[in-house]
Amino acid sequence: MDDYKPVLSSLKIEDIEKFIGMTEYVSKSVGVGGIIKAKPEDFMVWETLESGEDAKRLFELSSFLESYGNHLLCVMKKVNIDTIRALSLIAKRLNLRSREIGICGIKDKVSISWQFLTIPSHAVESPRTLEINSFIEVKPIKYVKHKLSSRQLRNNTFHVIIRYPRITDTSLIDEIVRELKIKGVPNYYGHQRFGITRPITPIVGLLIMKNELRKAVAAFLSDYTDLESERNRLLRKELAERWELEWASEHFPRSLTYERILIDSLRKHPGDYVKCLRALPLRLRRLLVESVAARIFNSTLSKIIKEDRFNELEVGDIVLPLNPSGRADKNKPINVTSGNIRQIEKLVKNGKMVVALPSPGYLSPLPRSSKGEIMLQVMEEEGVDFKDFKVEGLPEASTKGSLRPIKIPKWTCSVNSVSDESVTFFFTLPPGSYATVLLREIMKPENPLAYIGRFQDNPHR
Repeated sequence: MDDYKPVLSSLKIEDIEKFIGMTEYVSKSVGVGGIIKAKPEDFMVWETLESGEDAKRLFELSSFLESYGNHLLCVMKKVNIDTIRALSLIAKRLNLRSREIGICGIKDKVSISWQFLTIPSHAVESPRTLEINSFIEVKPIKYVKHKLSSRQLRNNTFHVIIRYPRITDTSLIDEIVRELKIKGVPNYYGHQRFGITRPITPIVGLLIMKNELRKAVAAFLSDYTDLESERNRLLRKELAERWELEWASEHFPRSLTYERILIDSLRKHPGDYVKCLRALPLRLRRLLVESVAARIFNSTLSKIIKEDRFNELEVGDIVLPLNPSGRADKNKPINVTSGNIRQIEKLVKNGKMVVALPSPGYLSPLPRSSKGEIMLQVMEEEGVDFKDFKVEGLPEASTKGSLRPIKIPKWTCSVNSVSDESVTFFFTLPPGSYATVLLREIMKPENPLAYIGRFQDNPHR
């Protein structure tokens, strides 16, 4: 498409983290190195609700509980498929819209994950296990009154194997974890929020915000990196040069699910880029815009760490109270003043409160401290204003913004086993925090391809 110039084509491996705003480490350790997600069973994750219900345990042990309600609480076990795609397939099977299915959050694609979801009770004649395909199984647990949401999630538990580590000394690995428990882990948005081999979401999201929907579609379909498979890269490059949708429909593989959805929509409705983008799941449309906010948050946090303000409480900062499981109450922000700063310092130190930054949106509050000034500087560099998050051309993708802790609150981490070939970790994280962010501090790999099971020199190892 003539009016869109690829942004990612010159992106190098060593620039990926800078591109998504992650430039700093808090810990000073060398890191264990290695790779994760060499295969799905190396990365297992499951949810625990505030009620104490454990998704993995219920899936493996529980029989259906007699109960009443308008929604059916289930556990979905998925293997090597992203959550949004899995929900689309479940919705199609049950003749529902994806938005009618309630979830607590999105789980990694390359993983084995167990997550809760709710299905409207009218969509199933009787509670029975659904085998959507060989990758997705949905087991009913009980009827409940309300649709599931992220507010009901207590934490996520992870069992992760790091293969080919550079360090296998247990005492050194324990020291890395101890240092992080003292200093804290930066609560970056993780790599998968943007895409590692093709971090396209903030590019498309910004074009949507600027109401350049034609360019947004072109970017989604045709922007490419050298880190993708050769086949996909060449297909995108050729589409950018010739822009023939019939050809693209014939040649784009089925694995490029969302690209094919856009292509099919444009073929049926030429020039209707609003309808085209609305063919994507609503969760994905919102994620595209939110990824712009996520990159701004990451870049701001990186600058705060670089300026050595990560553990500094200032007058003008915003803090959030934490519940016992580590969830920040985003509806009860407190402004730090000269009158309350000493009291808040104690509460932060005791794990009762946490410093927060906006993940920007059109109603975001801004800290009246150096941290807020840094965010304004980042937004100016990005060419973004708070009001831009109220999206004119695609209103349902707008985001009001939210407050996000700058540290991961109340996490646990232990080393399960160590050998010459692997290190196994078991850890828990509160809602909204990313496993790859904690693992980034622990691993410090040579490049971020390590988070998708690849070495730069040997992607098939």
